[in-house]
Amino acid sequence: MISVTREHVIAAAHRLYDYNGRCERLHGHNYRIALTLDAPGLDALGMVADFSVIKKVLFAALDEEWDHRTLLYVKDPLCARLAAILDDGSIRPVPFNPTAENMAAWLGETFFPAVLRHAGMDAGVRPAAVRVHETDGSCALWSRD
Repeated sequence: MISVTREHVIAAAHRLYDYNGRCERLHGHNYRIALTLDAPGLDALGMVADFSVIKKVLFAALDEEWDHRTLLYVKDPLCARLAAILDDGSIRPVPFNPTAENMAAWLGETFFPAVLRHAGMDAGVRPAAVRVHETDGSCALWSRD
């Protein structure tokens, strides 16, 4: 197995639903997301995946979904209320409490695999790890193994 990693930064707001602390308030981060893809071997050019394709396909899809959006748990009462007020697509209901851990797991298990399939990228290329940096000193890591 061989892997490549590319990082990308998005800006997004969130709050943690049913949390007793400062993160229960709506706030934002510049999330740095590192995606590691692996494959059993290299393509004819000697790559797992072209870094520019990772940017143009996978991270462009992520930008469309989460960049400059507000991520709110679908069970959070604020989610429906804000979505009704802000009719501009800026509220993104997510099926989990938007912790860095849940974000990393969803990106690795659901989002990036779906984008890879939709783009028709080599079936042997798979997400191996996703690291979500909420701050410079704090991150969560999802890995397939």
